[in-house]
Amino acid sequence: MPTCSFCKRSYKEHKGLTVFTIEGRTVHYCSGKCRKNVKLGRDYKKVNWVKKQPGFGEAAQ
Repeated sequence: MPTCSFCKRSYKEHKGLTVFTIEGRTVHYCSGKCRKNVKLGRDYKKVNWVKKQPGFGEAAQ
């Protein structure tokens, strides 16, 4: 199952969009919402609807 390059969510193979760049890199998007946010230049860390990873924003201990 691929993982979205923007929101880091796993999704089924037949859903979403896979983009191959000229450099040979593969970029996966689970929805048009993620694709449009990347196109607008938004950072996934600053978007409220993206699930935060555990320990995000906490100081390293």
